[in-house]
Amino acid sequence: MQKRRLGRTNLEVSIVGFGGTWLSELDSSVAVDVVRRAFGFGINYFDTARWDGDSEEKLGHALSGVRDKCVIATKTGSRTKMESLVDLKKSLSLLQTNYVDIIQLHGIDDERSLNKAISSDGALQTCKKAQKEHLARFIGITGHKPKILVKAIESGEFDAVLVPLNVVTRQAEEELLSVAKDLDVGVVAMKVFSAKTSNLVTCLYQPSLSLLSDEPELKALLGQTNVEMVNSLLRYVLSRDVASAVVGLRSLVEVEISAKAGVAFDGLTGSEPWLFDFDLGDCFCRDCGACMPCPENVNVPAVLRFGSFYSVFGLKNWARKLYEGLDVKFDKCSNCGLCESRCPFDLSVVRMLREAHKCLSVF
Repeated sequence: MQKRRLGRTNLEVSIVGFGGTWLSELDSSVAVDVVRRAFGFGINYFDTARWDGDSEEKLGHALSGVRDKCVIATKTGSRTKMESLVDLKKSLSLLQTNYVDIIQLHGIDDERSLNKAISSDGALQTCKKAQKEHLARFIGITGHKPKILVKAIESGEFDAVLVPLNVVTRQAEEELLSVAKDLDVGVVAMKVFSAKTSNLVTCLYQPSLSLLSDEPELKALLGQTNVEMVNSLLRYVLSRDVASAVVGLRSLVEVEISAKAGVAFDGLTGSEPWLFDFDLGDCFCRDCGACMPCPENVNVPAVLRFGSFYSVFGLKNWARKLYEGLDVKFDKCSNCGLCESRCPFDLSVVRMLREAHKCLSVF
């Protein structure tokens, strides 16, 4: 499988990476088989987290014989120096290694979390100490809000960034990817198969936010079979300025499909650039969450994102189903204007909500 340089770390990572989130749901023997199968296909980038159940333990066991041929990244969700140090020591023990290639500050989605984590008593201090003591080679950061991640990497403290990116989740392309390239910060994409929006978690939300679903419109866009859909989604992300696309894998079949898509990738060809050419314009929701909370409990970012699925990507029926699944619709809006006053992008939020509601409502 093709490998790419992960920014200034100079680590060479497989363009398809292994996300360890789902390992905690597998029997130990199955988890080991899945990880080793991925390694056999040329996947050498493995991403996990301290709080992903027993994923670190299973990953460490599976890779114990090939540790020096792998790039292992884990995360601490703790914000303080003391708590994150406990996390790191536990991670090293479970991963059966005396160092991790990348230690990441996990889920930094607002300025308060960022400021706390990089303060003099924050988790960043643990990461920097770990570097000095050769317990971690590089420091990364993860989050769902590109605007916050831009501020983080502009500090010069982070060597890598993990961010959502897929065919309908393009906020990272507006600024983060170019800033990361200028600073030589390595970018890894996550949520490649998921249209997760704001506080709606893909695996818990009904109807599903997964892009690998049986929705006819998604199949028309991405392909009629799971293999075709996985290929399309990975090819889109890998055509961007990212080093690797991390995929959560939980079966031998999923490993084979994703790995083969990575092995076959050699740039977009034919009509593919046109297929993925959607114009978001300037007035679109970046899903930054600054507009929340709403006094009437309207999930403003979700409504606007579903509106973009309808109007920009042409996923009209799917968008309507997603909107119908929201507990509170825009018709409960009191027109207080709080969301609009909070928007850092000066969007006409109330007007955009009204337009989305008109398109998405099923009468």
